[in-house]
Amino acid sequence: MKKFRILYLLGLLVVLATACESDNNEFDADRTTIVGFTDKSKNINSIPEGGSKSTTVKVFVNDVSTEDRTFNVIEVPIEDPVTNPPTDAGNYSFPSSLVIPANSRVGEIEVTGIDVTITDERSYFSIAIEGSATVVSGTKSVIGLRN
Repeated sequence: MKKFRILYLLGLLVVLATACESDNNEFDADRTTIVGFTDKSKNINSIPEGGSKSTTVKVFVNDVSTEDRTFNVIEVPIEDPVTNPPTDAGNYSFPSSLVIPANSRVGEIEVTGIDVTITDERSYFSIAIEGSATVVSGTKSVIGLRN
């Protein structure tokens, strides 16, 4: 039994020692930039009749750059128009791009609900960051609007 313990400990030591030989540190590896919204959904409630109301939507990027970076914001189709009925394009506005400041991973845009045909029933639109050869579009954000 004593020999078994010694052999077991020796085998365990060999396994642990060889497992530590490989360098699995991928922290500094080059990765594709991923940019997305931090809120999957956000609502703008109590939009005054004939008026407008805004909210801030935050954006997160997975890497840091020493320079300001600009990303395009685009409208994308609602994935489930039965559950989330689309609103008319005149009922909202958002900037076409956003800037992530140098040495930061966070940015934000202001999204505005405009009462043109908004009712008490919530209607939706969806936005995303435009992908490219060097940027992967991350989480989209579905914005709900109602009076």
